[in-house]
Amino acid sequence: MSYYNFVDRPSKQRIQEMADQLHLAVSPDAVHLFLDFQLAYREVEKNYESLVASFDLSESRFIILMFLYYADDKQLLPSEIAHKLGVTKPTISKLLRGMEQQGLVSSHQSSTDKRVRDIQLTPAGEKLLRTFLPYNYRSSSLLFEDFTDEEKQQFAHLLRKLLKSKDKIQQLEEDYHEHRKN
Repeated sequence: MSYYNFVDRPSKQRIQEMADQLHLAVSPDAVHLFLDFQLAYREVEKNYESLVASFDLSESRFIILMFLYYADDKQLLPSEIAHKLGVTKPTISKLLRGMEQQGLVSSHQSSTDKRVRDIQLTPAGEKLLRTFLPYNYRSSSLLFEDFTDEEKQQFAHLLRKLLKSKDKIQQLEEDYHEHRKN
């Protein structure tokens, strides 16, 4: 993922001026808040990705290790992992090949269906997971250590509200595509 740090971010006044030129009824406060949200997310994500990478992991690989750790017999089918991660089968195949080359997982013929292979967490994968988890948990704690309990609860509440609103963006995109057809 490319990282960009836009230092010339528009002021609320500049946002309003552009909206006026385009005859749009928008809230400069909302647009500016969205830009602040994007910047905060990118900065946190950049630092987290760096932490994860220092363990020779990606966020996806870490999550796969967690899925396997909690699975029965510490194994899952590739299709189950793809579904849980929300990715395509070709994407999961590539991820799992890399993890197998790293020795984090192994694959073997399924005992229930000879046409498929089970993916199992290896001792090396579990060791890496146990080494990384304290740093993962600590990073989360550090991120919110300056928040009061009330602020954390409020932030969680606001994030849930934000997630409910995300579908409105998808609807906006669908409206745009429908408009283009006409």
